[in-house]
Amino acid sequence: MAGKNTCFGLTMALFVVSVWLALASAKSYQKFLREHVDYPVTQVPDIQHYCSLMMKRRNMAKPNYCKHLNTFLHVDTPEIQAVCGQAGEPTTGDLRESQASFPMTVCHLQKGSWAPDCQYQGTQGIERVVIACEEGFPVHLETELPDY
Repeated sequence: MAGKNTCFGLTMALFVVSVWLALASAKSYQKFLREHVDYPVTQVPDIQHYCSLMMKRRNMAKPNYCKHLNTFLHVDTPEIQAVCGQAGEPTTGDLRESQASFPMTVCHLQKGSWAPDCQYQGTQGIERVVIACEEGFPVHLETELPDY
């Protein structure tokens, strides 16, 4: 009888851990989408307005904090998610390098800009990316790789 209870307890513990990991991955994936995906591209008069607007809208420019650097990818979510599978090459750990280049805007906090008035300078480009994946979903944008 004790063997059945131990086996049941172990099975339940593994189930709880797997559900917790799935929920954590889903939360990380949603954060990745909020911070790094803008498709179709939000229309603004110029790129400087774009970065300041998006950083505030996506909750990375707050009354008491300005995130220093952020990249927005302007491609449909399934194309980014595909990097975690066939459209990406494994690098180290959970990182994968995209085979395709993606249109993007990189937003840098302007020198001398402080919260609550976070002002950003943006640059646009088309580059490959390195992302971290969990359970087949992107959860962290590691870096951009220029095409040569």
